[in-house]
Amino acid sequence: MDCPFCGGKDKFTIDKYDGKLVWNCFRASCNVKGSYAGQRNISAAKSYLAGAAIQRHKPSYKDVPTLTTRISTHQPAIDYLKHVNSYEAFERGDIKVRYAPKEHRVLFYNHTQLGAVGRSLRPVRSKWWSYGDLSAGIHVGNGDHAILVEDVASACAVSNALGLVGVALLGTNITKSIKLALNKYTKLTLVLDNDASSKAISVAGSMGMKCSVRLTKLDLKYLTAEKILEIIT
Repeated sequence: MDCPFCGGKDKFTIDKYDGKLVWNCFRASCNVKGSYAGQRNISAAKSYLAGAAIQRHKPSYKDVPTLTTRISTHQPAIDYLKHVNSYEAFERGDIKVRYAPKEHRVLFYNHTQLGAVGRSLRPVRSKWWSYGDLSAGIHVGNGDHAILVEDVASACAVSNALGLVGVALLGTNITKSIKLALNKYTKLTLVLDNDASSKAISVAGSMGMKCSVRLTKLDLKYLTAEKILEIIT
């Protein structure tokens, strides 16, 4: 259904099982999700007592588009990647990027290629859509210093700096999967907008590991590697 929080069309799922109500929005920019444990109905109670509690269905994801083309076949896609300093990461092979002609979106894939985020090249309400399983975020680049950012284009820009790995949280929530994926890095730095200072402190604290915080008014995806290094250090 349409998300009642962000208005995303067909982005909201709600499920009731074994007395629990679970909801989630899979729009890339919406972090709404939650659950409520209520009373079991008669059927659920009987199943529970019989040791066969009703299991929740697998999360409802929007499938990753299967009809895609190389970026080189669509000049606007190339222009967009260059505009947000993501083309170099694509050329290096640090991230897989494809174009979905039906959706008119540039797709940035995670390392398993089971999930992707798509940026619309048309003026639409939802610029970013998420597809598949993105619970661990999207990691771009090589190194032992992870820079945690909100969007994948910024992660690509970060990877242009030697030794830095851009990690797109795709929002500002730290999931269990993201925490596990961050264990391989020796240094973590969270970079958010100045206006999100309280949120940055909250996010860093929820990680349960040492993490530096940097606040900036500048959008990383529009910055050179040198400028990004200045902000990080």
